[in-house]
Amino acid sequence: MKVTIWAVCGLLVFAYPLFAQVSPNPVREAEVRDNNSIRMRSIQLERVKRGAGEIPARPPTKEELAAFAEIKDDFENIQKLQNVIVKSFAGGKKIYFSKIYDSAVKINKKAIRLDANLFGGKFDNKTKNRFETTKKSVRQLIIELDAAIENFVNSPIFKESRLIDTKASEKSQSDLELIIKLSETLSAETKKLF
Repeated sequence: MKVTIWAVCGLLVFAYPLFAQVSPNPVREAEVRDNNSIRMRSIQLERVKRGAGEIPARPPTKEELAAFAEIKDDFENIQKLQNVIVKSFAGGKKIYFSKIYDSAVKINKKAIRLDANLFGGKFDNKTKNRFETTKKSVRQLIIELDAAIENFVNSPIFKESRLIDTKASEKSQSDLELIIKLSETLSAETKKLF
């Protein structure tokens, strides 16, 4: 019995260094750490490569900020002024031609400025001649102006910021020029009525 105990103790003494040398998962942790760091470096390198070809965005100039503020103001106010015209015309028993006139004049000014800021255009006599100039009633002018504003406001150029289709841009410019012509005609017709 003593021999067996001594034999087991001897085996444990000699086997202990073997157990001490093997640690749990030493290779796995190093592999995971190395794979993660390699993968992260690869991802960062790929981001740098993608970013190298891009032109850094420059901050807008004061003139661009001012033009954008004017565009936003004109775009919103044209719609508000058109609502005033519709309410003044269809609001009750009495038609307020002076309000319609004032709103039409303001729409005209804002549309001309919007055309200059958006398209660099200058609304001149050549452009005016492109539109039909037959005699129309105030009611018909208001309906046509409302439709032109609706078409312009719902243009794809105001919804898609990345790609601008040239056909959509030309259509929007044409709608804006029609707004200019109709608002001018409407103001002239309503001035006669008050």
